[in-house]
Amino acid sequence: MNRTHLEQLSDLNIEFFESAKLSLLDPLGLYLANDIKWIKVNQTWKSLKFPVVIGGEGQPILLLHGFDSSFLEFRRIYKSLKQNFQVIIPDLLGFGFTPRCATNEYNSSKIISYLIDLLKTLQIKKNLKIIGASMGGSAALKLAFEIPDSIDRIILISPAGLFGEPKIIPFPVNQIGASFLGLPQVRKSLCREAFAFPEKCVGEMEEQIASIHLGCKGWRNSLASFAKSGGFAGTHKYIQNIPIKTLCGENDRILGQKEIQNIRNIKKLNFIGLQNCGHLPHVDLPSLTSKIIQDFF
Repeated sequence: MNRTHLEQLSDLNIEFFESAKLSLLDPLGLYLANDIKWIKVNQTWKSLKFPVVIGGEGQPILLLHGFDSSFLEFRRIYKSLKQNFQVIIPDLLGFGFTPRCATNEYNSSKIISYLIDLLKTLQIKKNLKIIGASMGGSAALKLAFEIPDSIDRIILISPAGLFGEPKIIPFPVNQIGASFLGLPQVRKSLCREAFAFPEKCVGEMEEQIASIHLGCKGWRNSLASFAKSGGFAGTHKYIQNIPIKTLCGENDRILGQKEIQNIRNIKKLNFIGLQNCGHLPHVDLPSLTSKIIQDFF
């Protein structure tokens, strides 16, 4: 595939994003989307343009979203954080609105390599603070393990993938699973599952945010490739002496009580349990989550 064709595919992705942005129902989502920059990384990623939110001034905070999500999940804490920090929110490689033609395979190692290259491109070398939500928590720990001298502090929000071993999902089950995750009723169900009180807190805006990136070209194949790789697992072994604070909702039905107890048992994670909160404290309880983040950072 030649460069011109790759650039055309990447431009189609940008066009899709611009169209999707105009359709956003959530004003906070639109506010966040308006701060997107399309960043060229290096030749490893074919010098394609990747979506990265950059806003505010001060010490840098890198926010990493969860599985099959996008930068938009941080919409309710972004405005608060950018008042005191330089906030950087990339879509993880193979997720969100990223160009799916940057590589032929998507796995945890490539996600970390991409993040390291992005930080180099942005010339961020020290005092970096990281917030990792759900799968982004595992990505945060692995990234900090790879570049420890650059990392100042870490906040994990409902971190997923800290325990267990990678579960490789072979072809064609991976493709079938990805197709299943694209079904509208499945998306709605998963979105509701993430909230503590879905009847009260989930409406059109939340359901749209959870699914809007599915229209990106190559969404299913990148998700299937990531599933085939086994994803992130067992990342608690990457915990170092970098200060960490961990937030989990007491009503988290995604992680479940057994996983939350395992997290609680690791002293270095400095666990905080939030009442009346599900898998997304930064969405369920944005004001409290933002205050905890700012106090710790």
